[in-house]
Amino acid sequence: MENGDGRPFQQENDNATDGWNVLELESHIQLRNKISELINLTNNSMLSTSDLRGQLETCKQHFGRSFSRQLVRALQHEDEIIREAVVWLLTQLDERDTIPLLQKLTQQEELPQPIRLSAALALAGMGVTAEYYTVRTNRKSQIRAI
Repeated sequence: MENGDGRPFQQENDNATDGWNVLELESHIQLRNKISELINLTNNSMLSTSDLRGQLETCKQHFGRSFSRQLVRALQHEDEIIREAVVWLLTQLDERDTIPLLQKLTQQEELPQPIRLSAALALAGMGVTAEYYTVRTNRKSQIRAI
């Protein structure tokens, strides 16, 4: 018999899931499935807006910040109908933690223009406009001056 160590075989992977345990992977899969379900409900459902908002809140409570982050990532889909549904979901969710992520998407020149425009539309739907930044910047400088 060959001399070897008792470590289990390890595969060299460059996947984003390296170092994740089974529970984290399962949770991530559930999150992606739930977002796909919400997109489908938005496009093909007779549910009311309040019912969809209730489902968004439930997901937000269950998955935490990763829910809104994954929803922003879903904006990078090629299909315009899916992007439209994601913009609507982000607008309804109105999660302030997504603002920096959406801003980053709008500023990435290497992304296709429809994706950047979708991110900008989501920001506008949440009330984040150039005037919003001007007011926030002025308030910060006034607070610092005091």
